[in-house]
Amino acid sequence: MPRPSKYVSRSELGWPVCQASYADPRSGLVIHYDGSDQGLAGKSHSACLTYWRNTRAFHMGPSRGWTCIGYSFMSCAHGYVMEGRGLYKTQAAQPGGNTTHYSVTLATGPTDLITPEQINAVRELRQWLTEECGNAGTVLGHRDFVSTSCPGDRAYALVRNGTFEQPPGQTTEVHDMLGLHIGSRGEAVKLLQLRIRRAGFGDALGETGADGVYGPATAEGVRLCRDYVGSRALEGYGDEMTAHAVDQVEAAVTKRTLQKAQISSTALGSNTSPEG
Repeated sequence: MPRPSKYVSRSELGWPVCQASYADPRSGLVIHYDGSDQGLAGKSHSACLTYWRNTRAFHMGPSRGWTCIGYSFMSCAHGYVMEGRGLYKTQAAQPGGNTTHYSVTLATGPTDLITPEQINAVRELRQWLTEECGNAGTVLGHRDFVSTSCPGDRAYALVRNGTFEQPPGQTTEVHDMLGLHIGSRGEAVKLLQLRIRRAGFGDALGETGADGVYGPATAEGVRLCRDYVGSRALEGYGDEMTAHAVDQVEAAVTKRTLQKAQISSTALGSNTSPEG
């Protein structure tokens, strides 16, 4: 298989051959992120190139002192795969897996958008590594190796539900609420809480309401939404927004909206006198 359709090599970036030691990673591909929001999805592709060059300068500078940029590759918001250390090189990305797994960073932060183009670029990269290098193609997150927030809750949810392991070419939108869990904070949590209210379970949120903090009250609201649409909704079913949880919360909102519409229609009919 040819390399990914939008591939930027080291030579195109103006970089010399990486001097890191030889390795033949065959066990899989590890997803990373930056740790702080970059907003690259809303900028031109040139910003991604600048980001990648700055990352290399930081990794090779006095703060890190590495022989090269730490990652094997980067997948940018515009669907490009950019070469880092590249093929057959030991990395500095994930201790415990630097010789066994390739790495790809999404260049995103905790609340940055992960674009469909970015997902497809990772899929193309994975397929290339599998067919070209005999890599197993198993996709993991950085946190599967060490205690870290990387690659962020949203990206890690995509790791766990197999999104990155799908064949290239399929369009996948990433829901804002996917990957949220107890302890998450921010506007995406507030969106979830508002959806819980619209589904009819706002009382579960208590006095704080839509405060943007995912705690036990929000978890209970999620669980009630899931129960409302027929899930088993056992204890713990509201602790994390998996793909199933997102789907069922949205289904609960739709069901409640239709139920209210039916009630309004019935009430209107009973209050209308026939003509004549």
